[in-house]
Amino acid sequence: MNPRTLRGQLGLAYAAALLIILIVFAAATLALIDSIGRTTLDERLQTAARAISAIVDEHDGRIAVEAKDRQQFARIVGPRLDAAIIDDALGSVDSTVVQVPAAVTAVAAHGDRGMTTVQSNGASLRVARLPVPIGRPGLGAVVVWRDLDSVEELDHRLALTFAFAIPIVALLAVIAGGAVATRGLRPLVALAEIASEIEAHDLSRRIAIPSRDDELGRLCATFDRMLDRLEEAFSRERRFTGDASHELRAPLSVIRAEADLMLRRARTPQEYQRALRSIAAQADELEALTQDLLAAARGEAGAEAMASAPADLTAAATAAADQLEALAHARGIALRREIEADAIVGGDEQALRRVVVCLLHNALAYARVRGTVVVRVEKTLAGTRLSVIDDGPGFTPEALLHATERFWRDDPARSRGGAATNGTGGSGLGLSIASAIVHATDGTLVLSNFPDGGARVVVTFPTFT
Repeated sequence: MNPRTLRGQLGLAYAAALLIILIVFAAATLALIDSIGRTTLDERLQTAARAISAIVDEHDGRIAVEAKDRQQFARIVGPRLDAAIIDDALGSVDSTVVQVPAAVTAVAAHGDRGMTTVQSNGASLRVARLPVPIGRPGLGAVVVWRDLDSVEELDHRLALTFAFAIPIVALLAVIAGGAVATRGLRPLVALAEIASEIEAHDLSRRIAIPSRDDELGRLCATFDRMLDRLEEAFSRERRFTGDASHELRAPLSVIRAEADLMLRRARTPQEYQRALRSIAAQADELEALTQDLLAAARGEAGAEAMASAPADLTAAATAAADQLEALAHARGIALRREIEADAIVGGDEQALRRVVVCLLHNALAYARVRGTVVVRVEKTLAGTRLSVIDDGPGFTPEALLHATERFWRDDPARSRGGAATNGTGGSGLGLSIASAIVHATDGTLVLSNFPDGGARVVVTFPTFT
């Protein structure tokens, strides 16, 4: 029972609380039993005094007791009490003792009617006094008394019993408290063990205690849910790191190969220019990939924390179209806008703009030369709808299933008619970023093709309230 441990502290606190309760209970019990004992004794003394006063007569101005009444007097008093009939002028008329204690005689002569406690030879006597004869008091008094040793002895025995019992009960309480604390803290011990295993990067363990509707049950359930989220987050991070490493390896390898090739021997200016152009192209790809990775990471990090604040989808779509207008013009593609005003949805306006940019960039990459890309925002009964439509070859069956997965790219030999029409391979992150942001706002993103050619991406945002 180490007081430095939580188990020891709980056990000792339980034992201390029980000890205090036992002490208070013992004190209350002693006081109650002492009060009951004294009250019972007073009632017996007063009853005996009244019964004796009934047999006392008056004769010639003096107290008199007939011979037959003296036998009744002894029976009334019994073996446990002492009594005396005292005449104020003559002294003791009859008594159950040879010598009436002086303190009792003084009570009979000068005491008040009722109960009195006096000291005689070191003993406490409880005395009941009743003036006699009945109906003409003043001649004498009946006194009945008994020492308080029996009451005090009972109190003493009870005190000794409690004095021995309470420490034993307290010791048992410490043992029982330790056992109760051990059982109650078992889930916390499991929590500590799992936390140690988490330090060793094992997030698969769970407490999984039986269902219990109490503080520990709720704590363990919350801890298990936290581990679920942590495991999912670490798994997502590992996948993200692995995918990013794989995607970054290719352009870095090309850059290193070009540099090594140029450094093997002297080259012509034309060869150096070709190598530098190749390295610059790979650097551009690395820059675009890095931006997409950053956007994807931000999208995932903010997916659960995205505030449900009003955002202007009209403004976001307009800004995204303005941003890509030059790219569309350079590729000879008409960017048509069909954007309704005051389209308010829940989310972050910058994130929504990123969604439209990703979808438009994907559409511009695969639209026909001198074709058309449409960005449309409309309010419907089901919510606010964002649509991006191009007139390219459309999504392949595999793309319809996997295009929103991170780093997924279709086979160039089969994607939209053989390759990206406008020569943009992409990082495989655009639709993934858009999907993550849309799902963070509780929206939906659906890919589809038109029967006569062309692709459509429809995003539906719930009505903002």
